[in-house]
Amino acid sequence: MKKILLFFGLMLCTFLSGAQQLDCSFTQARTLKATGKVFHAEGVISFLAPDQLTMTYTKPKGEYLVISGPMLRSNTLGQQLSIDTSKNARFRNLRNTLLNCIMGDCETAARDNDAELTESVKDGVRTVEMKARKASPRGYSRILMEYRNGNPVRMVLDEFGGISTEYIFTY
Repeated sequence: MKKILLFFGLMLCTFLSGAQQLDCSFTQARTLKATGKVFHAEGVISFLAPDQLTMTYTKPKGEYLVISGPMLRSNTLGQQLSIDTSKNARFRNLRNTLLNCIMGDCETAARDNDAELTESVKDGVRTVEMKARKASPRGYSRILMEYRNGNPVRMVLDEFGGISTEYIFTY
């Protein structure tokens, strides 16, 4: 009986450790490493597991990223995209990485990005770093996630192309 209770306790902790639903605001700093130029943005996020994510930018107004099931829609710098990620591997990886990182499933995100995963906990913040095992023409060379109480509070996406994007989430 103790083993069964322990098993269910561990399963419950695993389930609760990742965000299943969240609403928060965010700030974004996108840095072009070649020039050091930083572009700032902000907005609100609504997430419902397993595959509903809406990032609505208030600055710059009108930009968005929406994931609804396999569909990914965005408006960035006036360029609108609508992609069925079940038919596009590049965007499927982007979609899955974002969703897995928000839910706290970094093991899957690391596996999908062929990355080495390291974790640490300090002062109540779980830090997860994923570093690519080999260079690639696209994708992420490094992903850094920080969680407090199971919710993401910081995400840094370093692209092979030299762009680093940092998100700070405020609840």
